[in-house]
Amino acid sequence: MKEKITVCGPPSFEIPNISFGQYIVDRLRQSPLHIVQVDAKTGEILTNYEVLDKSIKLSKYLEQKGIKVGDTVAISSDNILNYFIAVFGTIYRGAAIAPMNPDYLEDEIKRCCRISRPRLIFVSLKTRDKIFHATKSLPWKIELIQLETLDSILSKFDNNNYKNNFYQNFQPESVKKPKEQEIVILYSSGTTGLPKGVMLSHHNALTISYTFRSRQFREFQDKSIDLIFLPFYHGYGFAMMMSIITMGTTAVVMKSFEPELFCRAIEKFKVNTLPLVPPIMIFLAKNPIVSKYDFRSLKEIICGAAPLSREVREAVKSRFPWAKIRTGYGMTELSVAVCLSDRNSQKSETIGNLTSGVCCKVIDPETSKSLKAYETGELCFKGDHVMLGYRDDPEATGQTIDHHGWLHTGDLGYFDHDGDLFIVGRLKELIKSKGYQIAPAEIENILLSHPDVNDAAVIGKYDATGDQVPVGFVVKKPQSDVTAEQLRKFVDDKVSIQKHLKGGVKFIDAIPKSPAGKILRLQLQLNSKL
Repeated sequence: MKEKITVCGPPSFEIPNISFGQYIVDRLRQSPLHIVQVDAKTGEILTNYEVLDKSIKLSKYLEQKGIKVGDTVAISSDNILNYFIAVFGTIYRGAAIAPMNPDYLEDEIKRCCRISRPRLIFVSLKTRDKIFHATKSLPWKIELIQLETLDSILSKFDNNNYKNNFYQNFQPESVKKPKEQEIVILYSSGTTGLPKGVMLSHHNALTISYTFRSRQFREFQDKSIDLIFLPFYHGYGFAMMMSIITMGTTAVVMKSFEPELFCRAIEKFKVNTLPLVPPIMIFLAKNPIVSKYDFRSLKEIICGAAPLSREVREAVKSRFPWAKIRTGYGMTELSVAVCLSDRNSQKSETIGNLTSGVCCKVIDPETSKSLKAYETGELCFKGDHVMLGYRDDPEATGQTIDHHGWLHTGDLGYFDHDGDLFIVGRLKELIKSKGYQIAPAEIENILLSHPDVNDAAVIGKYDATGDQVPVGFVVKKPQSDVTAEQLRKFVDDKVSIQKHLKGGVKFIDAIPKSPAGKILRLQLQLNSKL
């Protein structure tokens, strides 16, 4: 019998040929009194009706501002209830939404803006001033709207007239080609290089929503309560919230992870589903605070964004034996998620079977030959989840998606005879820290800009928690007396916290490179015994 060299999930979902905006409106209208969001700290709530009411009003306001199909609107905010009001109001206009990390500093903000070229940016109190200072020097006008003042703006609409004319009859802007029109631009470093704008289409958004509603991902829906502290700008958090709001479940929202609030919220709101990342799994496994709270409402813990060790998984399982622990896999370029392990799987390290409409093959990185079951190589995916491409970067798009439509992930893995996938390592050079992708080239460019640096390279090393942190290797200029601490601070002052050189700076005589000038990172890692 011929060995299988491609594994596929079930047939594609029967997705309607509509805009994602129309899908949102249709879903929210079904249960107007359903509580869809709760602020974990204050208890403030939003119902489906309130989300729909506010987002439609905002859409009309954006129409007055001239926002139209093909425009881009950015958003830079921590997790607050009005965040997805801004997202939905933008989507109804047929414009693309571009979430930015609220911790980005000036150069990072400018880089994102040059990629997405937003006409307007929604900001929060936390981000307002730095967004203003970063964008005022850009060569096009960008208007800022603060999310905390959104209700004041929307209150200017005549509510009686509004309800009669818009609530029941409102139609978002139509999108002629949902498979070709971008809806969101998420920032990712892809397989290498500086951050790029991942363009996902209306069809991609519908696909991931149908995926998250499927029985593979959700055994129970209507009564599920999810605790969300994942940042909304990140693909994982963004996709989870979009799906929760449109599938009829409830999200208890945290601005960021706070141990006591996290535990208290699970107990108080009787949370059923926890979408997490590995560092929080370590917290659940080891932190004594957890024992003070009642977690018996938990039914599923889903871990994604980075590999989860068997030891941590088993420790969490022993602490919460009544909850199913599942691991998923995906990437921003694949509409966030393409695999999720089975609830009753006995294979502790698998990332599970493929979801509907996705195929996977494993190739030899050197020859591109397709490999058979249990043979390790680069994972490549094809199907409804594959992105449109990188915004205004056809070269990087071509390097990631080949001419047959296969997206090359840069991750090393294999599949078994059941079609379950396993990740064993990373072909690409990115550093993954707490679910964030860090491009070494970005930090290297900053180090190289220092007057006392001749050459530099950055790689990841594992810290005591099993997470990766960036470490810099520097060739100093002759007679320079610059210190490692000075260089570390030089970088840290220019980038957001996840990119800080927490692994420190080490001085070496030369950066190992290939004849073509490529940094030999593996050799650097072996030589330094990281």
